[in-house]
Amino acid sequence: MGRRKKILFTDYFINLVDTYKLNQVGERTYNKYCLTHRHLKKICPDLYLQDMNANDYQQILNEFGKNHEKATITDFHRQLAWALKRAYNVDGLTDRDVTYDAQIPKGGVTNKKKPKFMELDDMKKLVVTLKYLNSSYANFFLILLKTGLRFAELLGITLEDIDFENKTISINKTLDYKKGAYDENFSRRFKSTKNKYSVRTIPVDDAVIYMFWRNAKGADKDESIFGSIKGFQYNSSLNNKLEKTCKYAGVPVITLHGLRHEHATYLVSQGIDSRAVAERLGHVDDSVTREVYIHRLETERVRDNQQIMRSVSKI
Repeated sequence: MGRRKKILFTDYFINLVDTYKLNQVGERTYNKYCLTHRHLKKICPDLYLQDMNANDYQQILNEFGKNHEKATITDFHRQLAWALKRAYNVDGLTDRDVTYDAQIPKGGVTNKKKPKFMELDDMKKLVVTLKYLNSSYANFFLILLKTGLRFAELLGITLEDIDFENKTISINKTLDYKKGAYDENFSRRFKSTKNKYSVRTIPVDDAVIYMFWRNAKGADKDESIFGSIKGFQYNSSLNNKLEKTCKYAGVPVITLHGLRHEHATYLVSQGIDSRAVAERLGHVDDSVTREVYIHRLETERVRDNQQIMRSVSKI
């Protein structure tokens, strides 16, 4: 039996991705694997899989790490390791696991990330500013803050999803905003929610009902309310608008997803059971809610410290 023909690592990787990831994972995850493949073609276009050793692999990580953050490098490593372990354990194309004992570089990018949370006083200042501005953008941000919806979930809301009498909204789809904002059917291009637990009906207050009604003027009943408004086609554009709004309000800059975090954190700080919060947010269970969102607000820390000192002074 003759020796197998050598195969480029880049070719082996993309073949695996198209075989085991295409239509098997979410589009966003698949695109991440494709992006990893593009990086490989820049870093090691001529490296044959059968010739790889641990030193080659470490050099790939080091090169990628020159202009990426550590979390991104870790994801890059996980994707490559998945392919290389398969090459060794399943396909028998290498004589060793070249990813063994690989070291994740510290990373060459140290951009300060926007905080996911803001303190209660800052949240109140932001709410006052959003109410004062009262634009479609401000309404969009305030609805996110008051409901905890994901960005794409809010874009997926149509008039058919709103029960104006009982003051509830039904989250049953998202707007597929990534496949071309200039599509004439953009405001009707829906896809399923993140998972089955994301399908839910939640109560909302009068302010949210009014903001939906106000922005739905001119929209058909089966059309995205905010997706039909010019300027709501891009996540990046909305995040830029939110950044300017936060600066105008004089509060720390957070992202659209940060508003969802803020909603959950506020509910937990008010004594709402984490399971109820998880259900409202569309989480599988409350473990994520407890782990990610239950952070201590500055006002609570001050209160707790004062209580501690009062107690200690009585000893």
